[in-house]
Amino acid sequence: MRTFASRTDSTIRAVEALKLLLSGVSTIKLKEIRYQAAAIGGKPEFVAYVDVVGHPHAVACKVSADGRAEDLRRLLEQLREDARQASENATSVLIAPYLSPEAQAMCKECSAGFLDLEGNARIALGEVFIVKRTMPQRMQERALDAVLLQEAMARPTAPAVYIARNTPSKRSRARESAADAIATA
Repeated sequence: MRTFASRTDSTIRAVEALKLLLSGVSTIKLKEIRYQAAAIGGKPEFVAYVDVVGHPHAVACKVSADGRAEDLRRLLEQLREDARQASENATSVLIAPYLSPEAQAMCKECSAGFLDLEGNARIALGEVFIVKRTMPQRMQERALDAVLLQEAMARPTAPAVYIARNTPSKRSRARESAADAIATA
């Protein structure tokens, strides 16, 4: 029972990620999403029907819990065959929480699109090709720390500035004595 609930949650997150990705492309209009009754093996869990520059297109999506590369090729080939049965112009898309660069390359080899919940995507829909690359949060934090450290090391230290306490009240006199009153370390 718990597996079914978590599967449903992952499918819901996958649908939301796909909707967000497609809404970012002005030439793609999402028409409908149909859930499959039993998504076992390589069968798609849901099919999104979209309008791409006035042409109907189907996106057959399979949600993978881990996106490991071991059994990914077999899953992708089965998904591609099942996507063809769903629609003539269907695109198969694998959705996972995270897909490694190796898994992404395998999706490309199998002519399948991919979308991970980290924000990486590569999907070809007719005349439109969507590519999105993001750094995982843990890598962003490391990169930000490294950039801040490099900037801090490259930045020259600010010179210490001392201003005399007894400044003249007249403005012109203050300008003349300003050079004498300020010393840098």
